[in-house]
Amino acid sequence: MKLTKTLITTLTIGTFALTASLIAAGTVSAKGPMSQVNYDVDGNGTVTEQEFNDARAQQQKAAKACGGMGQGAVNSPSFADTDTDKDGQVSTQELQTMQEKQQAGRGTGRGQGKGQGKGQGGGKSN
Repeated sequence: MKLTKTLITTLTIGTFALTASLIAAGTVSAKGPMSQVNYDVDGNGTVTEQEFNDARAQQQKAAKACGGMGQGAVNSPSFADTDTDKDGQVSTQELQTMQEKQQAGRGTGRGQGKGQGKGQGGGKSN
């Protein structure tokens, strides 16, 4: 029992340390757009759906490790949305276009307290 607890503690600390070192090394960004290098793991100039999803998962882990909620993927474009020519791979240009669209959508009043959803005071009462 003590060995199991020690092992779990060690693995947890190791995971956080690895995540922190990857973030510090610039390998995975906890926040903001990732570079093509983060997506294109094999370095062939295009991003497969697996590479795309793996990079997104790493970014979510990094965000959580830094105290974030790690919920940004909910609003992020999918691989299919990013692969505009539908060739099954994302090019550098497609990735850049997706990131530019995301950045353009920031700061347009979609933040907390700006909507008229339930509980935000701006909705119609029944």
